Amino acid sequence: MNIRFGLLLLLGVVSASAEALFDERINQAGDNGREISAFVESAKAKHGAFGERAARFLVEGMPGSDLRSLSEKFLMENLSLALKARDQFPWAGVVPEEIFLNDVLPYASLDETREPWREDFHQQCSELVKDCQSATEAAQVINREFFKRINVHYNTGRKVPNQSPSESVALGKATCTGLSIILVDACRSVGVPARVAGTALWSNKRGNHTWVEIYDSGQWFFTGADEY
Repeated sequence: MNIRFGLLLLLGVVSASAEALFDERINQAGDNGREISAFVESAKAKHGAFGERAARFLVEGMPGSDLRSLSEKFLMENLSLALKARDQFPWAGVVPEEIFLNDVLPYASLDETREPWREDFHQQCSELVKDCQSATEAAQVINREFFKRINVHYNTGRKVPNQSPSESVALGKATCTGLSIILVDACRSVGVPARVAGTALWSNKRGNHTWVEIYDSGQWFFTGADEY
């Protein structure tokens, strides 16, 4: 087989497979399929090819409950602000696309309540990191200052383990998972790749634990949330 023809054929198969997956996701969205389709179309119109890839990435990985409930407005605000941070901060602009899509763009980490945290966190954290020179420095400053600013600290009296940011702020308390969700979201709001990590149960059976991993210069580093 002609090599060039073979490559074109392979690309065609991959493209067809991707379209089939996307169509299946739209079907799974049910009555909300129009919102999801409109989100992808709006992302392409506003942010070009990269915006479309980013939107499709979210759609392909969304839990079914999000497919059936999240609006175009919610998803577009999240995507546009993530891309704004990518253009605004020097460390964000050099993050590989696959890391940006997986660890900056997402609107949630676990099964916490979905809410539009990104704009408020971007405004607050942009001020905190304005003099930072790297993702590591930005993450450290946020971890040191942001929890004091929003007045949320460790307390086992929280209502549920996986609280959303606003739920933790309303109580003024969260355990390691809620704190980790806040730190991940705050870092992502300024283009620092971050993700929740943890163990379901320590070997001594004294419970679980959650922490945060930060990406910088090709490596992942760990830190405790509100444990600067």
